[in-house]
Amino acid sequence: MQPIQLSVFSETARLKQVVVHNPGPEVDQMVPGMMEKLLFDDILYGDLARHEHGQFRQVLAKVADEVLDIQDLFIEALQDEGVKLAFVEDLRRLVGLPDDTCNLLRDMAPADAARSVIGGLPWDDMPSHTPWEQEFDYRVRPIPNLLFMRDPASVIGDGYSVNSMATWAREREPLILSYVFRHHPRLKHHTDHDKWFDQVTPLVRGEIKAPVSLEGGDILVLSHKVLAVGCSERTQADAIHLLAESLRAHRAEDETSFDHLLMVLMPKKRSAMHLDTIFTRTSEDECLVYPPYFVEGSRELLNVTSIDLRHPELRMSTHPSLLKALRRVGIDLKPIFCGGNDCILQQREQWTDGANAFCLAPGVITSYGRNLATGEALAKAGYRVVTAQAVLTDPALDLLDGNKYLVQIEASELSRARGGPRCMTMPLARDGR
Repeated sequence: MQPIQLSVFSETARLKQVVVHNPGPEVDQMVPGMMEKLLFDDILYGDLARHEHGQFRQVLAKVADEVLDIQDLFIEALQDEGVKLAFVEDLRRLVGLPDDTCNLLRDMAPADAARSVIGGLPWDDMPSHTPWEQEFDYRVRPIPNLLFMRDPASVIGDGYSVNSMATWAREREPLILSYVFRHHPRLKHHTDHDKWFDQVTPLVRGEIKAPVSLEGGDILVLSHKVLAVGCSERTQADAIHLLAESLRAHRAEDETSFDHLLMVLMPKKRSAMHLDTIFTRTSEDECLVYPPYFVEGSRELLNVTSIDLRHPELRMSTHPSLLKALRRVGIDLKPIFCGGNDCILQQREQWTDGANAFCLAPGVITSYGRNLATGEALAKAGYRVVTAQAVLTDPALDLLDGNKYLVQIEASELSRARGGPRCMTMPLARDGR
């Protein structure tokens, strides 16, 4: 297997390797009483969600060199018996699994252990553990949010961060990603020198009690010199400063590294849980935005703290908006409005991830087909709107022919999970630098 060289210096360059996760038994295990704790607003019809996700993966494969599933990578990372046993021990420390459950996982083959950690492991006699009127209990609870691969880890430049999740429901995911980066045959050549942020390792070692949260939906690599990071409901300012300090220290050794980190000060509410739910880049000179947070004159305009990484200490300044702050560092973006110009449609379509586009190549993006007004706004900006079905069945349609495309994904089920195409992807490598 060829090693994968981490390289994400852009939100728009052609995709080379990307990690996703097909929603498996973990979404089928969820009952209504678990939804709120597991961060879902509804339970999913798993077969249809898997069909939609399969279509999404096929569209990605039309452009990307490789579309990888985290479950496959995790199984491959656990093939070494010592690695599997170490993972079970770290999982025990992280979530407090009882000894009999740990012994069960230790005795499993790597594929069975990985499936149990992700898909959940019920008790043999579930009714005796779960009175009918109470929420379900599991020997190992399922983690349905792994569908949203963007959050538990991030590739930033030629390094990565093992993120720290804000909620109990997702605490296990970064540990899985940590083991994949450190032990998978195609990734383990990377060292701790390539890791910008990690609160998981000191947590399982008992070195810290309460990690500060940083989630990948808040991290956007806007160029080889500029990051934007949302200070949001899920990402704390202290975590952003730790990331900035790590990048500053790296830049002291390598002056080609990042110069600026723009911290976007966001409202702490579910509708804007991450920066990429209100702002995504679609081409070299365009971005898709939820207008109230980015348009001059709005009462909800988001302020930005710019962190300069080029000096022996972090230097900070404030700016009235992200678009203005980006212009000051050489990135001039034309905003396209999620929901078009109708304020009601803007709110409705932002809620259903209209602003959460994912770039496969410059000007080639995917979004959910249900966001019709957003599609119309992109069409007015010169994007050819096509369905995923057309991309997969029309041999004459080439997404890399130099035109701009919006590929609309079927998502009647996926959209109910409260995450869009960018949320479902973790790029490992893109073209260029």
